[in-house]
Amino acid sequence: MFFLNPYSFRWMAASCIIRGIGLSPMNSVVFGIIGDVVEFGQWKTHLRQESLIFAGGSVGQKLGAGLTSAVITGFLTLGGYISSSAGSVDQPESAINMIINLYKFGSLVIWVILIITLSLYKLDQKYPAIMKELKEREGRGEL
Repeated sequence: MFFLNPYSFRWMAASCIIRGIGLSPMNSVVFGIIGDVVEFGQWKTHLRQESLIFAGGSVGQKLGAGLTSAVITGFLTLGGYISSSAGSVDQPESAINMIINLYKFGSLVIWVILIITLSLYKLDQKYPAIMKELKEREGRGEL
């Protein structure tokens, strides 16, 4: 088992707190955005497919978590991380630096990807008109 110096531990702890605060708004609205996609799909195709769309969101989260784990494991391998179930292992400095860098810059990379993705998300601008048309269809007995 390796021990980080107090400076490194403070960086990792601060990074965990900042990441938790930063990702909580995204985690709280993601299923709301998927709900908007349900309405858009009904407007576009005249079919309401809530189950399919929410299941796709759930599968996407699971695939994303698996791919993220694989990428992090790959970075740790590149850093020379030594895995051991037999007991304590002294990690090389390169592995410790990789762990610190993942904590420092991992959240930044995720935020850049989120900002780019959300800047391309234009459904919220169309949503009031879509809902108005869906209500009109419902009033006429159409789907």
